[in-house]
This record gives sequence, structure tokens and C-alpha cells, in this order.
Amino acid sequence: MSALPPGAYRPPSDRWGTFARLAKNLPEGSIAVVDRTVAKLHPSLLPTLEARSPRAIIQLTGGESAKTFTALEKVLAGGLALPRSGTLVAVGGGTIGDVSTVAAHLLKRGVRLVQVPTTLLAAVDSSVGGKGAVDMTVRGRVVKNPAGVFHYADEGWVCPEFFDTLSDAQRREGALEAWKMVVSLDAPRFRRYVRKPPALEKLVKDARALKESICAQDPYEHTGLRRVLNFGHTFGHVLESVSRFKLSHGDGVGLGMLLALDVGRHLGVTPEPVAAEVEAALSNGPGVQGRERAAALLRRAPIKDVLALLTADKKAGARGELRMVLLTAIGATEVRDVDEPSWRALWPAWTKGVRP
Repeated sequence: MSALPPGAYRPPSDRWGTFARLAKNLPEGSIAVVDRTVAKLHPSLLPTLEARSPRAIIQLTGGESAKTFTALEKVLAGGLALPRSGTLVAVGGGTIGDVSTVAAHLLKRGVRLVQVPTTLLAAVDSSVGGKGAVDMTVRGRVVKNPAGVFHYADEGWVCPEFFDTLSDAQRREGALEAWKMVVSLDAPRFRRYVRKPPALEKLVKDARALKESICAQDPYEHTGLRRVLNFGHTFGHVLESVSRFKLSHGDGVGLGMLLALDVGRHLGVTPEPVAAEVEAALSNGPGVQGRERAAALLRRAPIKDVLALLTADKKAGARGELRMVLLTAIGATEVRDVDEPSWRALWPAWTKGVRP
């Protein structure tokens, strides 16, 4: 057992293999939080868990409905009998991982957590870095992640069999998050990706390593270094919310990166050639959705709702300005406070689906 307190920062301990083989290391008497759809797609999953004599297996429906206080209470209730030395294993995508992280932090003031990402998006991003959160509703709109914790997983199990049942759209959104990290953190790797997009296993390993390199230096977001990981998230979260989460998180971040490139160009932070090169790479590589998708969502969103979502964003500044991550070059970023007139000047072009 680790001498560190439960959930404290620790370098990731990644294990690759089949779920059946890795689950042999799961202590008896653990609890599992499982995405219902994953359990249906992989019939051996629940019997494998049941063979470890779990105290509870809590099935949730993946998606934003898993990140509510109602779902959190269900997980906490299932874990009431878990000892302080117990383990919670999260088997699912990012939303299952999020609510499980919060539950692991709260149960007995912290229990051991094992993340088993079953989507490419969760594998490259949310299952690394220790963050978990649930959503809240503000003025009738869902605000993403305002209530959350840091609780690092003891282990991450990467089981490629789970990726076999992903749709092309799910693969795209995971690839977009991985490319986000390469675009903002690693120019040489970006050039290699443009020449030849990586195989899935390399994409996952590269993304997890890049994110960990940042989290190791700023594990609890005390220094601000981790802000770089929010490239594309400011308006990406808005697009997700105004779509009532019909737009996936990865696709939201992809479109949010395009809008962040626009803001950077408008403010003179992002050089025009850099913005053009990145937009082309995101289109040709992971396949970011077109600007018309963002325009269709923004056209039907009352500006007061967009303002409310941006104001509620946990990354907003003290005076309501947006604290955005903007590219200064490929692999280099700057955090800039963006006032309302600056981004509002881009709104007409955004709602028409064209570059400002």
C-alpha cells in the first residue's frame, strides 16, 4: 500500500492489457462504477467483476446525466460499507470517471481509485490528472464542472478491447483532445502527426505522457501551469451546454480550439500562419467538425445565456473577463484575459460559420 494519503498526487501507474487479466489485481470487497452501455457491449465485464466478490457494482448511464448530484449520491450509497482501505474502480468514459473521482474523494474521506477508461477521450485526457467534478444548473443551463475535487488514481488500466466498440465519432473526439495537447505543448510531435497521423496506441501513450508532464509540475493547479490544458475549453463548454450536450465534449473542444484561434488572431497573440496551419491540421488529422456546426448552435443561443455560462465558468477572472489559453506558436501558449468587447466583435462571423 502507498504511504501517501488517498487521492494525493502520484505519477500514473499505467497497466495495459485485457480487463480480465488486470482485474485479477482488484482487491476483494471493492466497489465498481460501470457504464451500462459498456457492460452491454462487453458481456464478460460484469462476471469478471463479480468474481472479485465486490461489495457493490453501481451501473450508471454514461453522459452528462452521470455527473449530477443524484448519480453521485447513488455511488456514495453503494460505497457506504467500503472501508477506508477499500478501492473504487471506475469503468467507463469521462463522465463515469468524473463522478467516481468525486465519490472516491468523499467516501470515508478518501479511498483508493482505479480508472479504467473505456473511451478514447477518457484514455487520452480525463482519466489522467486527478480531477473529478459534477455539473450544476444555472438559469436553466447546465454549467460544467463547477463542483469538483483532486483525487489521483492509484492505477490506470488501459484495455484496448474497449476501444474496439467505439464509433467513428467517439474516436474523433478522443483524437481531438489528443491533438489539442500536441498543438499546445509539443511542436516537433505536431509536425510528425501532420506528416503521418499516429496509430491509436501511440496516440493514447503520447497524450497521457504529455498531460502527465504538466500535471507533475502543477498537480493541484496552484501555479497556473495546468491552464494550458484548457486550450479550446472556454467556448467549447459553451457550445456543449447550448447544444444541451448533444455536442460531445471532444467535438466541443475541437470547435472551441477554432474559436480560440480566432480570439488569438483578433488580439494579435496568435500569428495568422499559425492559426491557419493548426486549423488545417485539425481538419485533416482528427477531423474537427466544420464551423457551420458551431454557428448553428450559437445562432439559437440567447446572448444572455452565453454570458451567464461564461460568467459561471470556473476559469473566468475576478471582473468577469475570460481567462483564455491562446496559441503564440505551435507548442507555445499564453494565458490572456479577454474582455467581453473583444470576443463579442467576433460573434457576427461565428454565427455565420466563417473565419473572422
